[in-house]
Amino acid sequence: MRSSFSLRVQQMNFWCMLLLAFFLPLSTSVISVLACLLVLGWVIDGRFVEKLTEVRQNGVCLAALAYIALMVAGLLWSDDVQSGLSFLAKRWKFMLMPLFMTLVVYNKRRWYIGAFLAGMTVAMSMTYLAWFDLIHYADVTPLHLTKKTFHVVYNPLLAIAIYLLAHELFWGKIKAVFKWFGFILLGVMVFNMFITEGRAGQLVFFVLIVLFLVQKFRKNLIVAVCGTAILLPLLFYAGYSWSPQFRSRVDLARNEIAQFEQNPNTSVGLRLLYWRNSYEIMKAHPLLGVGTGDFDVEYSKVNQQRSPDISPTDNPHNQYFLVGTRFGGVGLAVILSLFFLQFRQGRIQKDGLQRVRYAFPVFFLVIMLTESYLVVYQTGFFFSLFSAVLFKKAPDNC
Repeated sequence: MRSSFSLRVQQMNFWCMLLLAFFLPLSTSVISVLACLLVLGWVIDGRFVEKLTEVRQNGVCLAALAYIALMVAGLLWSDDVQSGLSFLAKRWKFMLMPLFMTLVVYNKRRWYIGAFLAGMTVAMSMTYLAWFDLIHYADVTPLHLTKKTFHVVYNPLLAIAIYLLAHELFWGKIKAVFKWFGFILLGVMVFNMFITEGRAGQLVFFVLIVLFLVQKFRKNLIVAVCGTAILLPLLFYAGYSWSPQFRSRVDLARNEIAQFEQNPNTSVGLRLLYWRNSYEIMKAHPLLGVGTGDFDVEYSKVNQQRSPDISPTDNPHNQYFLVGTRFGGVGLAVILSLFFLQFRQGRIQKDGLQRVRYAFPVFFLVIMLTESYLVVYQTGFFFSLFSAVLFKKAPDNC
């Protein structure tokens, strides 16, 4: 029998995890405090043998640990060890995933999803207040509804929130009296996607629509294909026609791509330049990369040769290039194996959330094309927390 103190600690950890899910789109400071409390609670809770056994028996956790081990091993072939240690320190969010998995309460996993959707609803409400010009802070205006560059994080989180809400409405156990509210909220979220500015989120939103339709009509793929062929163009056309923000972001991206060779110093142009230069590093170090700490130096060398008029970067704004330049083909194989194991567990574990376990890696595999989203604060925590929630295996007593 567990002591009353141990049960209180576990209850505290549960509520801290719920609050972490809620505050993911709202406050980095609160997230940091809650993460520290969870680490402390994990230590106080004890049961270390039980927890380590759970981690050892979970393939997703082992793949995450393999990637962490590779980042540490990459110090061995780095000239700048100090920079490598700094790189490692910033990956602490990712490193929490195995710890989170041992704290997740298996039979309350939908509570975490609900907490995240509640937090996203609050964050979305703030954008509507700004849209109606009812609140003013930072650089938020009716035409720019998120502070500074927060749309880089907000729209991807909104896209996965839309999928999660739709999933629960169609496959969850929501009471009929609440479904009407859920469908209204879903419509409000979809509309919000087109009046905010994050292009990565808008891209993955369309990808998740395709996945949702395939899952919904998996026994009749013709319906899924036809539905996709009709719904996606209609949504895009409606957004492009009725939303000045969406139209301007699409036109801007198109123009920046077209003018890349003449003027790479634009939002999209810089990303294309970073990817091209990073590819040169990968070609020169294909197997193990340049090591954990040497990207900055190696990128500066390539940048000086190929694009001296543009300032060098410490982030290629693409998770695959970030991994490939530092750890080569081995690193890419390790990180992709993590997502492969997530797909595999999604197929094996049938518990009502198997569709989400497919959507989750699809979500990250898409958005990581445009940014190093495992590094970005909120999405890094989202990955660790929801990998723990979705890929925790059923305990023996369930």
